[in-house]
Amino acid sequence: MRKSIRVEAMGLLFALGLTFGAASAKAADLPAGGLKGDALNAAMRAQGMTVIAPPDQPVVLMNSEELYAGASTNGGRGEQVLVQQGGHPCSFVLEFDAPLSQLSFNRSRLLAGPSGITHPVWTATAQDAAGHSLSTASEAEIRSYSDVPARRFTLSGPGIKRVVFWGDDRGFDAFCNVITDTMDWTR
Repeated sequence: MRKSIRVEAMGLLFALGLTFGAASAKAADLPAGGLKGDALNAAMRAQGMTVIAPPDQPVVLMNSEELYAGASTNGGRGEQVLVQQGGHPCSFVLEFDAPLSQLSFNRSRLLAGPSGITHPVWTATAQDAAGHSLSTASEAEIRSYSDVPARRFTLSGPGIKRVVFWGDDRGFDAFCNVITDTMDWTR
């Protein structure tokens, strides 16, 4: 069964299988500062996912317009992005109630302002229930004076029980971990 977290061009629909609850969530409908903590996990748990992150480095679903006044990133198909806040290095885990055979996601498009754009070195590692690595995706640090297109990554199982996202802004980059905007998975 294939499920999706999608960002739609018209206002952003972050679909966690069905969307957040019964209704689509538009970027404008998100609370100021985004959806995080218990509220984010309640939406994700309804679709068989849990976010695990340190309290001082929360993962937030937010309107890209709130990041550097909208001048740093936007989603592949809309305005919502999943971003981790906090310092370096940082990590979070997406844990799945039932194992996946595949998870694909976008690193969001990066917008270069007058002083350019930076994005941290990061890795995403798919693990089975015993914590064995199944597959990894990564990017080196990005420093650019022009916009950087979104890039698609795929992790393959079988038996993906969790994905560990790790990033390090080295005290310099605009973000501490990869910014994602679209996820699709297959059980």
